[in-house]
Amino acid sequence: MILTNRLFGRVAPSREAKSIYIFCEGKEREFDYFKYFREMDSRIKIEIYKLHSHEDNSPTGLLSIAERCIIKTDENPNPKYNFIDGDEVWIVLDVDKDKDESRAPKIVLVKERCENTENWHLAQSNPCFEVWLYYHFHSTKPVFANSDKCSHWKRLVNKSINGGFDSRKHPIYIETASRNAQSNFETVENKPNIGSTNIYELANTIFPLVSSKIEKVLKDITE
Repeated sequence: MILTNRLFGRVAPSREAKSIYIFCEGKEREFDYFKYFREMDSRIKIEIYKLHSHEDNSPTGLLSIAERCIIKTDENPNPKYNFIDGDEVWIVLDVDKDKDESRAPKIVLVKERCENTENWHLAQSNPCFEVWLYYHFHSTKPVFANSDKCSHWKRLVNKSINGGFDSRKHPIYIETASRNAQSNFETVENKPNIGSTNIYELANTIFPLVSSKIEKVLKDITE
């Protein structure tokens, strides 16, 4: 059964509702995952920025995009989004190392920016977003060779989840993923350890606002 958002019904959004603005460096998988929740309930409005192929999706490049879309200035009088008090901004990044090690200091800059700006947050997965997807179906951290490589995590997710992770239906298990990811979360040198992700913090923001919808769907598919 494909659990598309059609199961939730379309409810007219209200600008009085809290908005969550998500900026992901991944152009497809992350976008498709969070899109699942976008139209579930009028109490939450999720905007996932869709990166264009020509845009800089490095950590600092993504931060610059977010600032341009959110922050109103004299030089930027009409930002893309109408950010108001109570809204949240989330930058979603991979820890994945690069050959010249230029990525790490960029992530530090993004982290500092988010820590010093109210309602701006950084969610990191080490080494990649597939760590978060893995915890939708597994409660313990896996042990395998080359666990610091994204390609090996992608292979693990495809093998350990029947049919691979499907963003049309598997995000429904966001509460389970949050619980599993949080229980296995560790930090090393002020960043998530390998096999850890704090995307559960973003999930903990999303889930309470859509929990009644999710509970209904889960009940329907188990009956």
